[in-house]
Amino acid sequence: MSSLLGFCRRWPDWAPRAAQYWTVLYGAVALHWLLGGRASFPIANVEDEPPGGAVTAIVVSAVLLAGAVAGLLSARSSSRRAPIGLVVATSTAALGTFGLAMSGVGIIATGSVERPFALLAQLFALVGALLLFGTTQVQLRRRRSRCPRCGGCHPVALRPDAPLVRGTARQASTRTRRTAYLVLLGLLPWASVKVVWGFGGSALGVTPDEWRVAMDDTDVSTLGRLLEHFGIDITVVASLVGVLLVLALLQRWGLYVPRWLVLLPAWIGGVSLPLYGVPLAVWGSLTLAGVTPASSDSEPFTPTGLAWMVLFGGAAFAGLGTALAIGARSYQRRSQPLCALP
Repeated sequence: MSSLLGFCRRWPDWAPRAAQYWTVLYGAVALHWLLGGRASFPIANVEDEPPGGAVTAIVVSAVLLAGAVAGLLSARSSSRRAPIGLVVATSTAALGTFGLAMSGVGIIATGSVERPFALLAQLFALVGALLLFGTTQVQLRRRRSRCPRCGGCHPVALRPDAPLVRGTARQASTRTRRTAYLVLLGLLPWASVKVVWGFGGSALGVTPDEWRVAMDDTDVSTLGRLLEHFGIDITVVASLVGVLLVLALLQRWGLYVPRWLVLLPAWIGGVSLPLYGVPLAVWGSLTLAGVTPASSDSEPFTPTGLAWMVLFGGAAFAGLGTALAIGARSYQRRSQPLCALP
């Protein structure tokens, strides 16, 4: 156990090397996608077809490959431009996690994994994003003559095996909390429609019976069917869990929860949900404005009703994801442990 703790405490030493190894493997995967492989491509439907076809696949694969190369060249470099390369690599790795939060919700809702290889690729991209983010922190801290492990004012770690201690627990600033709560309002239209259907009302031109028939044609887990019996949509429950996570990030009591248990799901949702929600919200808005054509396959919705539902869903995903990102950033700063002074 002590050797494991020592290994974790020395993360500034091994993280850059691990990030470099990761970029080699991920670069090979991105090259596979660029050459036409689709089995594990992160941005695709159940049939492994990306939206926009081969053009989208080529562009996304090229971006991911470029990010992997940037990370490979920057992970252990002392160049002044190395942090820029690491930021690029971290951003592209985060792009590779596209849909990860939705994959988790889908597993809970349906009890199955629609694209197992894509889920593995998303998780692998998440590991790389964490390694590259940590490596970026190490380089920036060293350039600022700070401790690479905790970011404290001492330029080197006091002892490689020194324990880390947290400061006094405090809640997020009023401005941060208000901003997070404001963007969370994006959940309300989507959740309200789901609740109306669940309790027997009609919304967006769809009756509860029509919605129930549409849901009967989809795979739903045993838990999802049980909740439906009481008029509760499982995705609404998942969103409430997300709201609870936002509260944990912003309030004082959340600082008593193990740090990784809060930050890991928060950053997953904070990155992948807006990547999924913003395009949906834009598409729904453009359809309602008449800029893009409405879908010809909108059952049980009318074309206009489907556009509104897409807009509501996009606003919900983007709003929850943005609130998680705001909360995670605040929580990470407030909970940052420092090296224990001798």
